[in-house]
Amino acid sequence: MTRTSTDSRPRTTWRERAFVLGGLALAALYTAVSLVSGADAEAIGPLWMAAVLWTIPGSLACALRRGFRRGDWSAFRRYRLPGDGELVDWTTRTGQYSYMRIQEEHERLMRGG
Repeated sequence: MTRTSTDSRPRTTWRERAFVLGGLALAALYTAVSLVSGADAEAIGPLWMAAVLWTIPGSLACALRRGFRRGDWSAFRRYRLPGDGELVDWTTRTGQYSYMRIQEEHERLMRGG
């Protein structure tokens, strides 16, 4: 049985996934082995930080490779900046202007409403 997809973009290959997530897998393996063997665990923190930071340039490299080799630039075209109204609405809900919401609530409670 074959799966048909309505999405025309190509899927990522297992090599791309291994390239991006390989650092995390190696860090997990090193952590497990060092904790079981009782080895020095001072390198675990920096190793995990490096593994997490590796995913950013790794995924960017895979997206650029896919763009240059296959002509698939969809990884860079799908992002949409919020419109003017959406940005104002987002900032008022996220806490940047939460003092206004708290002030309105206090005003309502003071007036007995």
